[in-house]
Amino acid sequence: MITLTQLSYLVAVERFGNFRQAAKKCFVTQPTLSMQIKKLEDDLGIVIFDRSHQPITATPIGAKILAQSRIVLGETAVIEAMIGDARGDITGEVRLAVIPTLSPYLLPLFLTQFQEDYPKVQLRIEEQRTEDIMAALKQNQLDIGLMATPLSDSDLIEHRLFNEPFYVYAAASSALANHKEIHQQDLVHESLLLLAEGHCLREQSLRVCRQPRTKSNKRGELQFASGSLGTLCRLVERGHGYTVLPDLARPWEARAAGRVIPFAEPVPTREVSLVVHRAFIRRHLLDAMQQTIIAALPRALRQKSSLQRTVPL
Repeated sequence: MITLTQLSYLVAVERFGNFRQAAKKCFVTQPTLSMQIKKLEDDLGIVIFDRSHQPITATPIGAKILAQSRIVLGETAVIEAMIGDARGDITGEVRLAVIPTLSPYLLPLFLTQFQEDYPKVQLRIEEQRTEDIMAALKQNQLDIGLMATPLSDSDLIEHRLFNEPFYVYAAASSALANHKEIHQQDLVHESLLLLAEGHCLREQSLRVCRQPRTKSNKRGELQFASGSLGTLCRLVERGHGYTVLPDLARPWEARAAGRVIPFAEPVPTREVSLVVHRAFIRRHLLDAMQQTIIAALPRALRQKSSLQRTVPL
């Protein structure tokens, strides 16, 4: 007889690639988890995991069983969530993923209040890139994504939170620092410092800067891509070009050596939303998180989000 516990162990091993981390995630000892998986393999007469590889990988038949296990566990969770949502309960584990260009700036604004208001919710939060969050939502490895939208994916539903304006961040000694506001035609690619491939903010920044490359600067052209907005800002402050900074990042990343310059209208923005799979049914929980985040936003951002003429990217 296959148990839900065994299926949860299988999915954990697939996720972490080894038995030790999977057992820790499942709050059991490694021998217990290994024994249950071995018992399931013996009962079924197959090998689910190839243990000769590190990280551990699924065999061809194991991959099919894992895919079905995710479906079974997901449907079981739906039943539990359906009952809780019908009662208006806001409880249980919530697996939340946030894109890296939002996580350090938005999470500190609302997390404490959300935990105080909903102490029965166990948040499991991690940073992931957009494409990884989308895939995990579809595979029931996540419940909610906090990310830039639109995504144009019919399997996912987006619940808009706010529009976040972009600013130009340049060195205080640069020519751009003399501008009271920036028109997009003022910007050229050659001086733009970008996040690394895979960050949605990279593509948004490139759409903001539409002018072609012209010539290299006098001290030699610098092309640099980072996974950190902070790193880009520190380079900007030393005179290495400019970058595009989201509104929430300004208090954290802008320093005296740099200058934050607004765009002329229409202001480039990114839409930020809570994203769930279309089968997600914990509506009370989603509403609570949405309301808490919006209430925690700086007043100026709430006003800009609703009133300012913007150009979503």
